[in-house]
Amino acid sequence: MSDYIGNRYRIVKLLGKGGMADVYLAFDTILKREVAVKVLKSDMADDDMALERFKREAGAVTQLSHPNIVDVYDVGDDGDKHYIVMEYVKGYTLKQLIKKRGPIPYKEAVWMMKQLAGALMEAHRNNVIHRDVKSQNVLIKDDGTIKLSDFGIALASGAMQITHKDSVLGSVHYLAPELSKGKHATMQSDIYSLGIVFYELLTGDVPYKAETPVQVALMHIKGTIPSVRSFDPEIPQSVENIIIKATAKNLNYRYKNIALMLQDLKECLKKEHRDDPKLVLSDDSLIKPQEDVHISDTAKTKKGKGNSAFSVVFLISVTVLSALILALVLFLSGVIGNKDKMVTVPDLRNLTVQEARDLLAEKNLEVDDSRISWILSDDIEKDHIISSNPAANEEVESGSKVKLTVSNGLYSVLGNYVGKNYAEARDELKSLNFNVKLIPVENDENPGIVLEQSLPAGTKFDASQNNEITIKYALENNEVVLADLIGWDVGEAIRYLEENEVSYTLSAEDRSYFTDEELKDSNVNTVIKTTPELGKTFDKTADLNVIIYYYTERDE
Repeated sequence: MSDYIGNRYRIVKLLGKGGMADVYLAFDTILKREVAVKVLKSDMADDDMALERFKREAGAVTQLSHPNIVDVYDVGDDGDKHYIVMEYVKGYTLKQLIKKRGPIPYKEAVWMMKQLAGALMEAHRNNVIHRDVKSQNVLIKDDGTIKLSDFGIALASGAMQITHKDSVLGSVHYLAPELSKGKHATMQSDIYSLGIVFYELLTGDVPYKAETPVQVALMHIKGTIPSVRSFDPEIPQSVENIIIKATAKNLNYRYKNIALMLQDLKECLKKEHRDDPKLVLSDDSLIKPQEDVHISDTAKTKKGKGNSAFSVVFLISVTVLSALILALVLFLSGVIGNKDKMVTVPDLRNLTVQEARDLLAEKNLEVDDSRISWILSDDIEKDHIISSNPAANEEVESGSKVKLTVSNGLYSVLGNYVGKNYAEARDELKSLNFNVKLIPVENDENPGIVLEQSLPAGTKFDASQNNEITIKYALENNEVVLADLIGWDVGEAIRYLEENEVSYTLSAEDRSYFTDEELKDSNVNTVIKTTPELGKTFDKTADLNVIIYYYTERDE
């Protein structure tokens, strides 16, 4: 990769490599800002049809404008390199957040989902289908804003099928079942994927896992999505109903459009929905029993008609014989056909795991140690049981295992800091184990007052863990925020400081000892360092002098 792409974007460093593109941090030398540049891999660029489709549809993405969509600034090519220039988001992905925090409290999860649904609604309104909605493609800025990304790559790929190269290994966990059959992506496909992201937010993991992508795709087609309320009974039924409807396999039952899903997200936590019944879909089948997941032609095996007929008969025979043998073994062992071995699950709520283990043993039941879940609770103290699955008073077969959900401690509830003094809010949040990022903004009417917090009041959090929050507050009357000038043209940096009435000193750095390679990598008349470091708040009344360091041409 050369130093520049498109004669405009100066490459700073490689941020990451993906299946279809490499991502670089770059500096836009015209607009003087950091950007992310995605450069498509050469094998994709060699496909003329895919490339033309990419250019056409990615160009449409540049027209999207929404606070929860990563801005796409530019689409172009530089020789054999085809690239997308996007907003550079400093932060982390939703996948990383879930990995760090585990399940997200349902009120916070609904708040996040409303942002993502709003982003998809803007895209769908402009006839843009994302095709690759997943937690890895959701970015969280330092100020807490949710951003849906990677529209351009998703549109370009057109590869939401399971190939022999497992090229969508990361995406298949969110893949709508109709796409696994090779059907075209629709807006309802995006809704299905968003429903899977909602499930992952509430439980800390995706609903279907298997050893191969094909097996996962089959689970999307044939499986029933697990209940999030069996994982955490405190999740309202109205919230689970949204997941059930969004991930319906039958398109007639799935949300017809994202606006309907967004409306339910806005309503689900209201008092009138507290006692909503569970949504039951009478027939949520997608495919006939003999149909199978779509696999790319390169992975298919050609068979003759005679061999196919023989294989079908052979497989049916083996399946029937295996089922008969299994039924006989289960009957003889007493596992089936013996109603006298049914027992009632006792009430385990508020017991410790050991107490539950002892009580279950009296009923000839046992704890499923591989499936104990630990979550925060509103009212159950740490290390005591919140619920069981099967639930109390349900009848199960003797010898069954019971899954436990155990309290990992009590939630703390975030207060409302808007309108308070920012220093007091900062100190209080730090005492609650928050890492607080302060962002000052100009507002003459409320100096020193908190204007916005990234997590809404009422958010539940674990005070024993490190948490992140961003506070926007109004600048004090004697404060000024100075931009980080690194990468700016020296002349522009000087004008900026003069406009803000800040004195400065220029310091030209010596390049006489540089090698030719080092000279190539160093830009002249560009700010390389400042003392003090800028990009933060300064006291206007202080005697501030900014030293600007830059390179000049080497004397010959």
